Amino acid sequence: MEKLFVLQMFIWKFLMGRKKMIRRIDHISIGVWDLDKARKFFIDGLGGRELFCAPVPEQKYRWTTIELGTSCFIELIDPLEKEGFLYRFLEKRGEGPHHITVQVDDINQTYRTLEEKGIPTFGLGEPFPGWKEMYIHPKHAFGTLIQFAEFNPLDWIAQGYIPAAYKEFAPKEAQANEEIKVLKGGTEGEFEIEIRQGEDVIRLNRRQLANLKKSLQELGGD
Repeated sequence: MEKLFVLQMFIWKFLMGRKKMIRRIDHISIGVWDLDKARKFFIDGLGGRELFCAPVPEQKYRWTTIELGTSCFIELIDPLEKEGFLYRFLEKRGEGPHHITVQVDDINQTYRTLEEKGIPTFGLGEPFPGWKEMYIHPKHAFGTLIQFAEFNPLDWIAQGYIPAAYKEFAPKEAQANEEIKVLKGGTEGEFEIEIRQGEDVIRLNRRQLANLKKSLQELGGD
């Protein structure tokens, strides 16, 4: 049994260590006529948090990214003029999902992989510094426009806040402040363990630790 367990762990580590083409579905982009009205619905109505907002004059639209919950992001886009790809989309289909954005580590490798699999793509390029992208047309993806993008999410949100889903992209010092550290400590009458997360500190003596353990066991039913 021990050898089987070791083999299982080896296989698991091997599979988890393999580089995946897709890192995550980063967000869903929704085309709307009125960005301010849509923003109010998703922020005031659904409790979202706006991360960034910017116009893209050369492509005649503007966008904002909103975090919903702890790991869900949507992008709202509305037209700046009565022309351009987004205006045509809204005129033809009305408001609704425009595309999904999939984050990848290497856009060129993703392009080659899809090409090898016979999946057509278009638009490979770097329209903005730090943002490389390409697309799969809806006719090749069951009616869905898929955008593949290589980027650092923290470059595209306002400074001062790091969503939980983007912690891995934070500087190492910021990650260290978020780590939960459990330290064995003290003597009788002091503390048995100390739990630290950033500036938050919790110390438990032996009696408190025993009571906590008992409460957790009761909650877990064992």
